Amino acid sequence: MKRRTFLLSLGVLPAAWMLPFRAQAAGRVLVVYFSRSGEQYGVGVISKGNTAIAAEMIAGKTGADLCEITVENDTYPMRYKPLCDVAKAELNNKARPAYKRSVADISGYDVIFVGAPVWWGDWPMVMYSFFEKEHLEGKVLVPFCTHAGSGLSGFDKKLAAACPGSRVAPGLALTGADTQHHPGRIAEAVDGWLEKLASQGVVPGI
Repeated sequence: MKRRTFLLSLGVLPAAWMLPFRAQAAGRVLVVYFSRSGEQYGVGVISKGNTAIAAEMIAGKTGADLCEITVENDTYPMRYKPLCDVAKAELNNKARPAYKRSVADISGYDVIFVGAPVWWGDWPMVMYSFFEKEHLEGKVLVPFCTHAGSGLSGFDKKLAAACPGSRVAPGLALTGADTQHHPGRIAEAVDGWLEKLASQGVVPGI
């Protein structure tokens, strides 16, 4: 099977960003994600968001807890083009939408996978609200994204810049269409990524 863009997008980060993972065993693990249903590019109208599917798979394979990020007073359009327009306006305005999370206390987690769809080459602005409000210092953050062709889009570097007291592990990029239509491809990509992270001591072996 050819390795396409849905497979690993593992960035090489500056040494100052990287944890010497082999020296620290993985502790409690959490998967935090933001995802959208409704009409999405390349998949039509979906009842479960692409990133939600990826997050559930990662949690299932690592034994992690799940934490969904949602926007307070959510008025995001359910149609793709209007949603893109709102996302672009939020990016241009550096908006910080208020959010809710489904896990009340995340302070006890040592390793946090953080996932979202790529919006205009960046994290959705609500995720910056999360990065800036939560106390993530000293935690290992592991980025992942779903996309329609843009790859990881610098999620790792942007996460490290937004959370300077944390340490960032190599990330994973998955195409949104594959999460909906080709779960086997997604499972293969996630397995390979987790094996690399396990070899570094970030997560237990799968």
